Amino acid sequence: MGTIISTGIGSGLDISGLVSQLVAAEGQPVASRLDRDEAGFQAELSALGSFRAALDTFRSSLSSLKELDTFLGRSVAQSNEDFVAALATTTAGPGTYAIEVEQLASAHRLVSTDFASATAVVGTGTLTVSLGSEGFALAIDATNNTLAGIRDAINDADTNPGVSATIVTGLTGSRLVLTSQTTGAANPITVTASGGDGGLTPLIYDPANSITNLTELDPAQNARILIDGLAAESETNTISEAIEGLDIDLLATNAVGETTIVSVGFDPAGAKQAVQQLVDSYNSLVDALAGLTAFDPETQVAGPLLGDSTVRGLTTQLRRELNNPLQLPGNPFGGLFAVGIATDVEGRLTLDETELDAALAQDFDSVGALFSTADVGIAVKLDSLLEPYLSLDGILDNRTDGLNASIEDITDRRETLNERLVRLETRLLREFNALDSLLAQFNSTSGFLSQQLNNLPGFDTLLNTR
Repeated sequence: MGTIISTGIGSGLDISGLVSQLVAAEGQPVASRLDRDEAGFQAELSALGSFRAALDTFRSSLSSLKELDTFLGRSVAQSNEDFVAALATTTAGPGTYAIEVEQLASAHRLVSTDFASATAVVGTGTLTVSLGSEGFALAIDATNNTLAGIRDAINDADTNPGVSATIVTGLTGSRLVLTSQTTGAANPITVTASGGDGGLTPLIYDPANSITNLTELDPAQNARILIDGLAAESETNTISEAIEGLDIDLLATNAVGETTIVSVGFDPAGAKQAVQQLVDSYNSLVDALAGLTAFDPETQVAGPLLGDSTVRGLTTQLRRELNNPLQLPGNPFGGLFAVGIATDVEGRLTLDETELDAALAQDFDSVGALFSTADVGIAVKLDSLLEPYLSLDGILDNRTDGLNASIEDITDRRETLNERLVRLETRLLREFNALDSLLAQFNSTSGFLSQQLNNLPGFDTLLNTR
């Protein structure tokens, strides 16, 4: 509003107060309507946010049900945890196996005889180090002919396939230790020398030619187990292909004839948890919508989304999908009703765990297919149904953008109203002040005339006789 000037000198009227009341009377109805409109938009915006949050939670519950792996989980039980650790993948079939660990895989490790120190000169020539079928040659000369120099040359070689060299120093001197970085019988270390001054001979390890000047600390050997008496080997201490879908980590060797019993079975607990999460999140969605679309006949107060076509359309589609039979050839379960899920009179889902347990026991994989089969599984169809509502620039985004635009428009309309009222106030003040000035002039003239008439001879006598 503009600045109000003190007025009313000529008329005696409170022109400032009068103008303020006229301006308020002009602006109040429009301002009240704008306030009501904005409150309605804000309530609808908040309700849509709650609606979207409930949909997001429900959709999250579908993510695991969409994946068949949720229903292909396997449980593993072992009679002993000291010798093997078995992990079943989704391709493992139920079964029980007796596993005996005969030996663990080890990496080849060799050690030299004692040298005076790490800086002791060993010799010159060409040192060839091999790991399995891969080898690399090192030129050993006066720049690197010490024990430490040879260690560094091995470790720094660009073509080194995986042999690490270290020096261990004790009371009797220093020794060079060579270790394969890869386990398994296919990865033995061999060392040969040629040329030079012959000082590299103590580092030769060439069993094929019966030269073993290095001492073997650990052999290059495969892991070996017996599965129900059938032998299986691996270069590492994990055996993955002996039993389909079962990874077996070897921890220690058994005594001869001692076994660990490993049992693989279905894992219904994970599947039941995913199904229960679906039921719970859908019911939370139903409860949230009940509050947003309710009508209280006593207070005549309606929820902000009562009668909303978007909400009504989506809930109708969700209920239809949840209750429709599914076309899954060869699947003994034709819909959610067949695995213990039903809809009550309030539209909420109920889960009969006994029926679900029976269905999982009857055909574990088919229960999974009921939810996760591409295009027709119930979780897949529900997720596809929610996509246009929750996607970026989808239905709810567009609704939200529209409401925000309406709220911004109300702000603009308020500014326009305020500008109009300022102009009205200015005009009224100008008009009332002009009237006040005119009245002041009239009063002044009237007073002057009265004074002059009173001064005329006989004017009072004339008034009295009249």
